[in-house]
Amino acid sequence: MALATELTNTDQDELKERLLHAAAEVFAENGYEKAGVAEIARRAGVTTGAIYSRYSGKAELLIDAVDRHLLTQLHSLHSNASAIDVLSHLGDHLLDDLSDGTGLFLEAVVAAKRDPELAERLRHVLQSEENKLGQLIKEAAPQQDVDQLALMRLAHAIGFGMTLTRTIGLELPSRDDWTKVINLVIEAFINNEMETHGG
Repeated sequence: MALATELTNTDQDELKERLLHAAAEVFAENGYEKAGVAEIARRAGVTTGAIYSRYSGKAELLIDAVDRHLLTQLHSLHSNASAIDVLSHLGDHLLDDLSDGTGLFLEAVVAAKRDPELAERLRHVLQSEENKLGQLIKEAAPQQDVDQLALMRLAHAIGFGMTLTRTIGLELPSRDDWTKVINLVIEAFINNEMETHGG
């Protein structure tokens, strides 16, 4: 009986992955307004009923897709990595080609401007990311006398700015040059904390 439950849970997880992958593609290609649940279901190989049994509508599906495709880096990091390594890893991956993820996020932002409920859900997803990132920063520099909200806005400004840079098609630095700059910023932040508090 336990085995059957385990297989069912595995199947459910696999189905959710297919749904979110298909949703990300359709939203990024067609935009939120024109994206159809029937097309998402077709690409995922399921019925529309399978979607509506899990999601109340397109807004909830879009937000879940955004969470899955854009905020997975924090979830996938090795649990034993140091906070500094985590921050360096996140900064380095801003150069990654997110393909459907970039278009998906921009579409969510545009749609949220017209849909207050969607805007609230998007804020919730981003605030969840902020909480995790804030915890990493506290671990890296627990005594740093810097406003956490200001740090979060800086992190988002860099991340969102890179998304727009890629979408517009502006030239990107080499990975080595970008990593060097990101590491310099992180090291300066940590070193300042140590000097300020006599570490």
